[in-house]
Amino acid sequence: MKFTTMTSTATMGMALLMLASTQAAAEEDMPATPSAGLHGSIGIGVGTRPEYEGAKDRKTRLTPNINLFYGDTFFLTGMKAGANLLRYQTEHGVAITAGPLLALRGGREQDDNAALNGLGDIDRALDAGGFVRFRKQSWQASVDVRQNLTNTDQGATVNFTAGHGMRVSEKLRLRTSLDTTWASSDYMKTFFGIDATQSANSGIAQYDAGSGFKHVGASLMADYSINREWAGFATLRYKRLLGDAADSPIVANLGARDQVTANIGIKYRF
Repeated sequence: MKFTTMTSTATMGMALLMLASTQAAAEEDMPATPSAGLHGSIGIGVGTRPEYEGAKDRKTRLTPNINLFYGDTFFLTGMKAGANLLRYQTEHGVAITAGPLLALRGGREQDDNAALNGLGDIDRALDAGGFVRFRKQSWQASVDVRQNLTNTDQGATVNFTAGHGMRVSEKLRLRTSLDTTWASSDYMKTFFGIDATQSANSGIAQYDAGSGFKHVGASLMADYSINREWAGFATLRYKRLLGDAADSPIVANLGARDQVTANIGIKYRF
């Protein structure tokens, strides 16, 4: 028992370290059939994505794939950790869960891309909030609200996701999803606005970004079972920036409204 506890603690600690250093390649839902104790998957992949949100240039790098669950309550998936503390089943078979949520928010460095020169760096941050998830058979939808804790000028977001999973064959499983995010004015000003100082340093015209929906996206995720423990995975995500985010000079003039991210890798399941 002591060895098992130590192993579980070490595994969780290693996962949190990986989570803090970089963004996960993909996220999975809480399994429909829960298992006792710690279970899930840890993997590594290679991915390509825009150099910043709104960039037209791309970068390729190794990315961890982390999806950990403890029983049917606690989860650590990608950049998010939370707990299913409230549960309700409707008469139509819809399972509703809700609870608190912590999430890491990626930052940005002006050295990431020439378009950002003079705009300064944006620090990584920790968000706190809550979520509600709806599940019926292979369909799932969720809403979460996140408020930044560590950098108060980074504001809040409300994220909406709906997805459907399907088993194509004994080894291949696919999942499709749609998502959109509403962002507060503080968030939009931080990531897409250009203030007077930034304008003077960069030569980019001032731009005041207001609150609103900042993107819509669609994702396709595939899992291929190699054996009981090992599986390959691949993800493809398309995102279209909207509103004041799309009209920002670092997007409309120096970047691109259309954003594509792709990852492929291998993971160990337990």
